[in-house]
Amino acid sequence: MEPAMQTLPQSRLAAVDPQRVAAISGAIAINGLLAFFLIAPMATPMVRPPTEQVIDYFFPKPSAKLEPKPIRVKVKHAPSRLPPPVPRRQLETTVKPPPVVVDPQQGDITVEPADPHSVHPPPDAGPGPAVIDDGKPVMGASLEYASAPPPPYPREAVLDGVTGTVLLEVTVGADGRPTDVRIQRSSGSRQLDAAARRQVLTKWRFRPATRNGQAVPAIGLVPVEFKLD
Repeated sequence: MEPAMQTLPQSRLAAVDPQRVAAISGAIAINGLLAFFLIAPMATPMVRPPTEQVIDYFFPKPSAKLEPKPIRVKVKHAPSRLPPPVPRRQLETTVKPPPVVVDPQQGDITVEPADPHSVHPPPDAGPGPAVIDDGKPVMGASLEYASAPPPPYPREAVLDGVTGTVLLEVTVGADGRPTDVRIQRSSGSRQLDAAARRQVLTKWRFRPATRNGQAVPAIGLVPVEFKLD
């Protein structure tokens, strides 16, 4: 029995055909290649990492510099309370022309230019009445101006259009300088009254009144008019 079992495998090995084995192997290889080419397109494609994109910015060259044109705005000015500047005008001042004749006991009083060479009566003058000078100023004299610059017009009075005439009672010393100025009649405006009084007292000069050829103090009225054209 043992010799029969041993000879059986050998007889099977002897029956294997090498050509047949080669043909089967070739068929398997061909099928494997076909299967590879069929499966390869279905494979997951390889994902490439995103590449960095470089962006070049291009700035055009500035053209010629264009300056904006100024905008002109017409502004309508609201009517202002301020009138156009008023040129300084020569204020009209008047003097009562007729000389004042006082009591004959005091002599005739007139306003005339002071003459240092004629402080005494002329030689050919006849003897006059004896006059006693008591030092009191002559009342009601007609004053003559030596220098009378007009007072400045108060600005507020100009803006408000205030006009008027102030009558001043002026006491003039023997040297022609005002020593006292009082308001005899108001112009209706305190500003005009004050401006006239201050100007006459500080800036005006008069020709002194004379009595028997000698300068004496005198009191007279001086009107000062403020007028706008």
